[in-house]
Amino acid sequence: MRNVCKILPVLGLAVLLAGPALAQRGQGRGGFGRGGFGGGFGGPAFLLMNPSVQKELKLSDDQVKKITETTESIRDKHRDEFAALGKLEGDERREKGEELRKKVSDETQKALAEILKPEQSKRLKEIQLQQEGARAFNDPEVQKALNLTDEQKEKIKTINDDAAKEMSELFPRGRRGGGGGAPPDGGAFKERMTKMAAMRKETLDKATSVLTDDQKKTWKEMTGAPFEVRFEFQPGGPRGGPRRPPADKDKAPDKG
Repeated sequence: MRNVCKILPVLGLAVLLAGPALAQRGQGRGGFGRGGFGGGFGGPAFLLMNPSVQKELKLSDDQVKKITETTESIRDKHRDEFAALGKLEGDERREKGEELRKKVSDETQKALAEILKPEQSKRLKEIQLQQEGARAFNDPEVQKALNLTDEQKEKIKTINDDAAKEMSELFPRGRRGGGGGAPPDGGAFKERMTKMAAMRKETLDKATSVLTDDQKKTWKEMTGAPFEVRFEFQPGGPRGGPRRPPADKDKAPDKG
């Protein structure tokens, strides 16, 4: 069994909120992260490769195999598009990256609907919204569900753009966001993730303060019961690849 130094419950690595920052700072090798797409941490593919999420959804071994094959196929299909983002800079790079991640996420969701059971898909969507945090309010589907006004959309967009720029400072250009040196050690990584988590919470608080009481109630229903995505941590960085959790007696049978 691998020596796992620590399991970091870092609010999902401040996923998706950090996505634009990571996309700007670390698009090397075609812009693909481990188990994700171009910094798209927090997307459905990334989440389904996480053992804690697999366990929460009670995925079968056959489902995990199909999910891995499907997401790898979609990743390869869009590899060149993500690589092209490396030629862009600043706001254009962030905006184009967000558009591409959204397209890949939608395509992945459609494919996953053929693999997951309805209740699994519902729970996955809840977890994804939790991980997206304030950035979820930029999604047209979420905006429609919450019936956001144009004024609310603009205010939240400004909040998210400011947060993305601030968070990008946590990822200076260089190898793995480490400024060109060796990957950060466990202490440095944990400190960075703690800062990201605090920024994520602050940003979500600011965004939800723009909502009405009815919208806040709807948002709570959309996100479901709180869930903490957990990430293995070994010397040199986090691990989020496809690895099955210990077998559970209550695993759900295969779909179909």
